[in-house]
Amino acid sequence: MSMAILILLNQTNPAVLEKHMKSLDGCPELRIYPDVGDVADIDCVVVWKHPNGVLNQFPNLKIIASHGAGIENILSDPALPEGVPITRFVDATLSDQMAEYVLASILNQRLHITHYRELQAASQWRSVDIIKGRNVTILGLGELGTVTAALLNQNGYKISGWSRSEKQLDGIKSYYGDDQLKSSVADADFIVCLLPLTAATKHILNSDLFSAMKKGSYLINVGRGDHLNENDLMDALYSEQLSGAMLDVFSVEPMPEDHPFWHHPKIHVTPHISSPTDKARLAKSILDNYNRMKRGEPLLNQVDPKKSY
Repeated sequence: MSMAILILLNQTNPAVLEKHMKSLDGCPELRIYPDVGDVADIDCVVVWKHPNGVLNQFPNLKIIASHGAGIENILSDPALPEGVPITRFVDATLSDQMAEYVLASILNQRLHITHYRELQAASQWRSVDIIKGRNVTILGLGELGTVTAALLNQNGYKISGWSRSEKQLDGIKSYYGDDQLKSSVADADFIVCLLPLTAATKHILNSDLFSAMKKGSYLINVGRGDHLNENDLMDALYSEQLSGAMLDVFSVEPMPEDHPFWHHPKIHVTPHISSPTDKARLAKSILDNYNRMKRGEPLLNQVDPKKSY
C-alpha cells in the first residue's frame, strides 16, 4: 500500500509547507486537502483548525501533527479518532520570537513608542515620562514562558511566574496552583499570558483576576484568545484598573471588522504574529516524527491529552 501525508490547513497556505517537505530527502507522497485520494493511504495528517469529524475518515491514521505549538483546535474536535498520537511543533525559533515580541511590547508601553507615533501624526512635539515599573508576571512557564523570562531577566526585569505545578527556575519567583494565582499578579507592572488553553484556563483573564492586579498594570496576551474575557477587559480599561493591553490572539481569528478592539485607544492589536511557525523547521520536524513512527520509535513532542499540552 502506498502511504501518504495529508496537509490540512485553514488560515494558512499549505503550498508553503508542501514545498519545504518536498525538498527533504525521503519525503513520502504528499496530498493537500481536500484532494485526499484513497483515504486508506493516509497515515499522517498535518492539521491547523481542521473541520470537526474529518479525521475519522482515515482508517490507517498513525499521527495527527499540529502545524503549530497549540493543539486546542485538535482536542476540541468531539469526533477526534481515539488512540491516535498527537504531536505539536516545539522549536527554538518559536520561543525566541515570542520572547522578543513580549520584550518589544513592554518597551513599547514603557517608552510610549506608539503614543509618540500618534503625536507625530498630529504634528505635536510633546514628551511623557517613561513608565518605571519593571515587575513582570508570566502566566505559564512552559518552553515559551521560560525562554521569555530569561530574555526579560537579561534586560533587567524582575520576573515572577505562575503555573499549575511548582517550578524551580533560576531568577523566577514561582507561584503555582489556584490558591496562588492572585498573589502572582499582585505586584506586577506587566502580566503576560503564555498558558496552554484548557478547560481550566479558559477566561482565566477575567474581572476577578484583574481586580487582584496592581492598578494601572498592563496586560499582554500571547496565549490564546479564549484565555481572555473580552467584556471584562473592556470594563477594566474603562475603570483604569488596567492601563492597556497588547493582544496578539483572539477568540475569533481573523478578528471581525466591527470588533471594538480595533479602535480602542488602550488596546494594541497584532494579527497573531508573536510566534510564527518556521515552515522549513516544521517540515523537518514532521518528517522526523514520520520516520520515527515507521521505525516504531517514540515520537517527539507528543501531547498528553489529559493535560491538553
